[in-house]
Amino acid sequence: MQYAGCLCGAAPVIKRYKASATGMVAGAIVCAQANGSSGQMIVTAATATANQLGSLLDTGVGPNAPITYSTTQGADEAVYGVIVNPDQMLRVLMVTGATGTALTADTIVTATASGLTTIGGTSVASPDMDQGIVWYLSGANVGRSRTIGSTSSVTATVIVPFAANAIGDTFVYAGLNIGLQGMTLTTSVQNVRSDIAIATGVNATTIDLELNGISDSYVTATLGDCVWCQTT
Repeated sequence: MQYAGCLCGAAPVIKRYKASATGMVAGAIVCAQANGSSGQMIVTAATATANQLGSLLDTGVGPNAPITYSTTQGADEAVYGVIVNPDQMLRVLMVTGATGTALTADTIVTATASGLTTIGGTSVASPDMDQGIVWYLSGANVGRSRTIGSTSSVTATVIVPFAANAIGDTFVYAGLNIGLQGMTLTTSVQNVRSDIAIATGVNATTIDLELNGISDSYVTATLGDCVWCQTT
């Protein structure tokens, strides 16, 4: 993940917090520690759903001298810089699979003159990509995208039609879209999975999409459950 500024245009506010466990990775969303934990924050793909503190700025204190989390008696605590702005934006690479491989390009196997369907070779219904996004990498619609209105087996239907497609045109789809909350992170907690049904995983809201190729497409998202915004 990459810090991409704040919605209000303010400068990043950086605080230094103590780690509750190992696994601190620059750019990752950090959350308040669970009851009974040491330190003040934790980061894992599973716990980034609630009580978010912000995004991790660095990997330790001092230049080139990160402190590893340790429970050894008398050891220094691991302390890291955290960007705590509630309206911060995070730019996240879209990938496929838990370990984060390139997006999978599909190919049109049945052409449609109406431009209302993309019929490929892989399922868009399981996991369900309904309300996600589909965009073309080649053919008459290259560079164009549409919201998926409904899915059935290998067919994604849109409301605003594309130009007529042709057999062999390539396209990509993702279970992500503007305004949707929820994204599933890879095990590295650095990238977002496009192959998961919409609105699952981490509480983060998509505010922008960069729909390029299979290795350079991005989501920009804001924190969805930041502790600094909670009123109860």
